[in-house]
Amino acid sequence: MNVKRPIYFSLILAILLSACDSQTPTATPNPTPQPGVPRFEEADCPFDVPAGQTAECGYLVVPEDRSRPDGKTIQLAVARFKSDSSEPAPDPIVYLEGGPGGSPLRSFIPQFNVLLAPLLEKRDLILIDQRGTGYSQPALDCPEYKEWSLSVLDEDLSAERAEALGNQVLLECRNRLASTGVDLTAYDSAENAADLNDLRLALDIEQWNLYGISYGTRLALTTMRDFPEGIRSVAIDSVVPLQTNLYTEIPGNGARAFDVFFDTCTADSDCNTAFPDLRRVFFDLVDQLNETPVKFPVKLRSGEKVDALLNGDGLLGLMFQSLYATSIIPLLPRMIYEVRDGNTALIAALEGEFLAQLDDISFGMHYSVQCDEEVPFSTPDELAAATQAYPEYRSISGPGIFDLCRTWGALPPEPVENQPVASDVPTLVLSGEFDPITPPRWGQLAAETLRNSFYFELSGAGHGASLTEECPRSILLAFFDDPATKPEASCIADEMAEVVFAGPVEEFDVQLLPFTEDSMGISGVAPEEWIEVGPGTYTPTGSLTDQSVIVQQARPIQPDAFLDLLTASIEQSGAKTTFEKIDSRTANGLEWSIYNAEASIAAIDVALAESEGVTYIVLLQSVIDERDALYAAVFLPAVDALKPN
Repeated sequence: MNVKRPIYFSLILAILLSACDSQTPTATPNPTPQPGVPRFEEADCPFDVPAGQTAECGYLVVPEDRSRPDGKTIQLAVARFKSDSSEPAPDPIVYLEGGPGGSPLRSFIPQFNVLLAPLLEKRDLILIDQRGTGYSQPALDCPEYKEWSLSVLDEDLSAERAEALGNQVLLECRNRLASTGVDLTAYDSAENAADLNDLRLALDIEQWNLYGISYGTRLALTTMRDFPEGIRSVAIDSVVPLQTNLYTEIPGNGARAFDVFFDTCTADSDCNTAFPDLRRVFFDLVDQLNETPVKFPVKLRSGEKVDALLNGDGLLGLMFQSLYATSIIPLLPRMIYEVRDGNTALIAALEGEFLAQLDDISFGMHYSVQCDEEVPFSTPDELAAATQAYPEYRSISGPGIFDLCRTWGALPPEPVENQPVASDVPTLVLSGEFDPITPPRWGQLAAETLRNSFYFELSGAGHGASLTEECPRSILLAFFDDPATKPEASCIADEMAEVVFAGPVEEFDVQLLPFTEDSMGISGVAPEEWIEVGPGTYTPTGSLTDQSVIVQQARPIQPDAFLDLLTASIEQSGAKTTFEKIDSRTANGLEWSIYNAEASIAAIDVALAESEGVTYIVLLQSVIDERDALYAAVFLPAVDALKPN
């Protein structure tokens, strides 16, 4: 199964920043009923508003089926986050999540202050759980599919067998939803677009800006086609043009992304030296694991550890998913070699994170959309031909989607759902070089009929990079400020052109230099080549979304209270974790207690020392397979060097 939505990993730095923010979040009062449909009803936010943010929440009430305006209604969860500006622009940004079936209100709130808060600089930001998703009612969730996925985690299933069994469970979910009165034919992009138009009118917004990623780009294009009124500009990242045929192009699109990945490592002298002949090593490993799978423990979001089996089909699928995530791509050559050599720490952490994605997608909505407007425009024979052209990628082709959709019960689509969208609305089009599901060619294709569009390919990027990477985000914000002018984009060549692949862990060589942080009255050491991103906070590239970070601070909080706050903040993201004390240490007159935990693909080490009402903090987040090396080379020297000024 290939769910088209961005993949993001828990950002411990974002959680830490939220945990330490002293501002008080606010929300709206209780529901105020209004007559008529469609209508907007104010309500309390169904989530904890991120620290330092102000959100106004409610529900858009619309007909489930607009051909029956007096029939059943549904409720769409909406949150409007207020701009940081004292005089915000009148045209807010509306974020459209991918999937289909993704929920920004369920998935992104714990990471809001890093992923989405930068969009509040000049404008309000509106998040909507599309019909059938997240906090909207009804939510077309399929918990039985997650339960089945976990139940077969340690079984040796081929991709074809796993798909066939999974589709049986999805049909059970479909039948259960239908038995509760849900009209699955009413959940598609055209209805989604009408919902957006109703929301703009209900909120009395004259103009707004659409920002879609992955499936959100298809929704943005559909809205441009059906309801162009009131759209000031559109930004689409990782584009799904309506005229493409997703499922028959998966083998070729996947092969292209793998080729880019292997060729980029081969062309990089450091990567090629550390991980020679990567393509052959990978496909030999696929064959080896199909013959002799391996098992390893995986930590679930609940904190439970379960055994997972990895065969060759599973490795290929996991690599395909990993190429979505820009921050993970540099780790993949090392991961391949580690698995070959029997080290499964990193791939086990990735598997756990991908399993956590099962909580974030409303699969009933996902397949209602796909069976209505994607699958009908392709045939099994076309997919078979595409798979034959790329036989190495057979296991990601997903031919069972045709059998599933024949039973799902979607209505025949209108031909317009497979035709290009033409528009004069100013549009920013972004594509990631490594994106395995929505290739740059698709972005270019969409831009051809968007007459006032600007297209950029993001070097070194995967899927949905404008949410996580500073360069495309700066291009995005410049475009929203002036949609008629091509935004300045030199950062693509200056900052993204070269992928810096991670080397073997045993070859890490970190030099430390002294620093002084006068605002907190401390001094210590930090890695020489890491870049300061905040007081006492350093990451390898200077990005807040780096997988590695060292934080050294002093705060007026008790150590136990800080650790409790950090734990609670991590668990708000849905990941249950426990900090265990592993060591004590004395340095510079400070008595340190050292704790360790794991979350997502990261290990987190925290040292805490209290003196005269101030707690001194050293926190290292590291990729799980790098933890031991960075613990010795960075964390312990930082603890030994930190002292009050």
